[in-house]
Amino acid sequence: MASVLVTGGAGYIGSHIVRRLTGSGWEVTVLDDLSEGHRAAVGEASLVVGDFADPAVLDPLLQAEKVEYIVHMAAFCQVGESVADPARYYDNNVSKSLRLL
Repeated sequence: MASVLVTGGAGYIGSHIVRRLTGSGWEVTVLDDLSEGHRAAVGEASLVVGDFADPAVLDPLLQAEKVEYIVHMAAFCQVGESVADPARYYDNNVSKSLRLL
């Protein structure tokens, strides 16, 4: 089966996606900086700790794992925090996501 990269796969929602994918036979690699997620949440999938928009991390990972699909779950999602610091949320949720693409 194909290889899938799940950014933010150590977080709550991402880890559930990882569990479903690995349970269905997909080869899953998680890329997470562990700022919100937990190493144990990754389960059987391989974990790469790093920033999803860092080319020094992402480029070799995409080539080595022969990633065919990406499930991007590394967004910030706290409403109060986003109002208090919209620039941080824009950088992570928009700018970094565009770099990932």
